[in-house]
Amino acid sequence: MSLPERLGRLRRVRRLGSGGFATVWLYRDDELRSDVAVKALADNWAQRHDVRERFLEEARILRAADSDHVVRVHDIGETDGTPWFVMTYADRGSLDTGLTGVPWAPAYVVPVVEQAAAGLAVLHARGVVHRDVKPQNLLLRGDGHADPTDRPGPDVLAASRLMVADLGVAKAMVHASGLTQVVGTPAYMAPEQVTGIGLDTRADVHALGAVAYHLLTGRVLRDGGFAELVEARPPVPPSALAPLPAAVDDVLLRAVHPRPEERWPDVGGLASALADALAPPAAPPGPPGQPVPAVVRTAPRPVETRDVVGADGADGADGADGTDGAEASVRGPWLAVVLTLLVLAGSFAAAFGVVSLVR
Repeated sequence: MSLPERLGRLRRVRRLGSGGFATVWLYRDDELRSDVAVKALADNWAQRHDVRERFLEEARILRAADSDHVVRVHDIGETDGTPWFVMTYADRGSLDTGLTGVPWAPAYVVPVVEQAAAGLAVLHARGVVHRDVKPQNLLLRGDGHADPTDRPGPDVLAASRLMVADLGVAKAMVHASGLTQVVGTPAYMAPEQVTGIGLDTRADVHALGAVAYHLLTGRVLRDGGFAELVEARPPVPPSALAPLPAAVDDVLLRAVHPRPEERWPDVGGLASALADALAPPAAPPGPPGQPVPAVVRTAPRPVETRDVVGADGADGADGADGTDGAEASVRGPWLAVVLTLLVLAGSFAAAFGVVSLVR
């Protein structure tokens, strides 16, 4: 029996992607008018017991998580020795769809990181370390009817529901200390995944911090291979690559610190700290119950002037000769002084003439 026949009313539409161990297909449920994704283990690995078990364990973990921010598994089965499971279809693709080398606006980054942290926290609570958190494994679902050829921008992706996916390399923490195989993506993975010192949830803190670094700066945390992780060094501060507050440097450099003990203790703490660092500055507080006063502009002090009566007897701002009141008010006292001096001079001359006649 072929895979489509076993899935009953589901109709295969197209292949969504494939990796070294599995292939993901898009199926359509015509009766329910909805799309689902079906992940099937590759035929060449189906006979390997350890690989089959890891594949089935991924389905069990996803089903048990039952979170809006973790891909849900709806059914599981096997056809001709090939195991498969049906899961939620991410119609917006993965987060790397919106990575174009241009930094995202902080307002778009915060909800993405918060949703990823929410999904990872559910897995961590169940004792699972993801170990391969990267944009390709953070899926996005919109209204379920997105155009597959559409390449939405950060504004659309940030408004979508983010779901953590692809737990193919996840292991229970109780077994993680016995790491014998290097798995993950060097641009995001924690150094201890290479050195083999044992893993805990802080490995996922590092990876989520590296994803946030990529979104905010447009650049990956590191572009070398696994060897670069052996002598991992702090990256360039984010504020040196994009116009970001210095507080963001503190948050992300702590998240991706080479030593686990120096990082945020959990993904929730990282998400909260980043949201605080990117929050717009608050307005200064005013008196209780009073609005914050606006900037007060002081008007120039008016010049004091006297009331001047014009030549036409009108009391106004203009003098008889067209000068303004201020000029007339200044000229008035001087005119009186000149007239007084002329009168005195005339009186003196008249008196001098009379005296001369008497003599």
